[in-house]
Amino acid sequence: MNGVRAFAPTILVAALGTTFGSALVIAPGIVADALSATGFADLGPVKAILSVVGWLFLGIALYVGSIVTANTCATLIAGQTRIIALQRLVGATGATLRARITRTGLAVGVLGGLIGAVAGTALTALFVMILRRDGFLPDTSYTLLPWELVLPIVAVVLTTWGAFGVGSRRVLTVTPLQALSSSVEPSHEDIRSGTARKVWAILLIGGGALLMLVGLLASAASPMAVLPAALGGFVSFAGVAVGATIVMPPVLQLIGRIGSRDPVVLLAGRNAMRAPGRSSRATIGLVIGVTLLVTFAVALGIMQHVLEAQLRGQLEGGSPEQLQAMRDFFVQVNAVVSVIVGFSAVIAAVGVVNALALGVLQRRRELGLLRVLGLTGAQVRRMIVTEAVQMVVAAVVTGLVLGIVYGWIGGQTLLGSLGTPVTPVLPPMTIGIVVVGALVLAVAATIAPVRRAMRVPPTEALAVD
Repeated sequence: MNGVRAFAPTILVAALGTTFGSALVIAPGIVADALSATGFADLGPVKAILSVVGWLFLGIALYVGSIVTANTCATLIAGQTRIIALQRLVGATGATLRARITRTGLAVGVLGGLIGAVAGTALTALFVMILRRDGFLPDTSYTLLPWELVLPIVAVVLTTWGAFGVGSRRVLTVTPLQALSSSVEPSHEDIRSGTARKVWAILLIGGGALLMLVGLLASAASPMAVLPAALGGFVSFAGVAVGATIVMPPVLQLIGRIGSRDPVVLLAGRNAMRAPGRSSRATIGLVIGVTLLVTFAVALGIMQHVLEAQLRGQLEGGSPEQLQAMRDFFVQVNAVVSVIVGFSAVIAAVGVVNALALGVLQRRRELGLLRVLGLTGAQVRRMIVTEAVQMVVAAVVTGLVLGIVYGWIGGQTLLGSLGTPVTPVLPPMTIGIVVVGALVLAVAATIAPVRRAMRVPPTEALAVD
């Protein structure tokens, strides 16, 4: 539990975040060097704008990574409740155990940060070499090791360390008597009774909604209304993340009713509700990734729709060449933004895979008992895959709803002053990629852990602590 090896997926998350951050930090300098080589003199504003955009997306990646890391740590601790209780029984204090875990988090952050910085620098250098060879970039020297490269490393280390601190709070609630219990997850009632979490979630969601309402009311006067709306979106979504164990169980319960006449499907749905904490931790990362992708896709779709309407009105029907050029431009912008935001979705996907895999491996006794009671291996596999699909579908549905709302609010507050009615525009390509990718993720995430769990004979599985 305390070893760095147990947190290998979290090291991967930290490394991905630093790789992304390193590329975003190096990119403005490369663009400035390229423009300087072509004769541009005033490069300060260009580099400043690119740096702001880069740090914005890095902040998103760090936000996603910190939630995924905290959830991973909490999942591991939930599966080790009896071991932690035994350590408490022989004299270890909760503060000592938590300090040990947070020190591990610091080591994980440093290791992942260094790996990611090397990988990000190497990949950026490779892209520069390819683009310079193809003539896309001028043949000049580029700065690949700016001093700012240390900033994403420090940011990832601090966020990982802090995420371990947040995720390890459950250690303080483990009592020595739990060493005698076989339960490793709190019940639905225990989850819902967390007063502090519920209060914080309500305050953040309510405060964020109020800021978004202010932005909507001011949208007809100025595009600057997007600033309070964006802040409100971030605050309200933080409330959704904090209250995941309150928000996600009802959605999971609703999705679990689909096909519940099949006993295996019914059992899968009840398993997800029996451990709402584990299910919520497994789904909230994917909710974040889907929400980000859909938000940007909807906002860009609205922007394209409004600008095309403006162009048609100005040109009395619009020039087909200009309209096509605008569509091509937005296709390129959407592709670039999707790749950048998609990196955060990849980080979230790693967290989902890790949470689902840990959930299967921590339930070997339960799986062994089901096989002793008469379920075949194929039925157990189908139950686990169905449970994963139900959780992923719940996450996708929640992310789609949130993304459409946030994207529409962003488009309305940014373009409402133009006087053109703003309605949500949902790109079917983005929706298809999100849905298909999520379902593939659910199935792929359970193959390896199910295979490992099914190799254990039922009698031996029942003896696993």
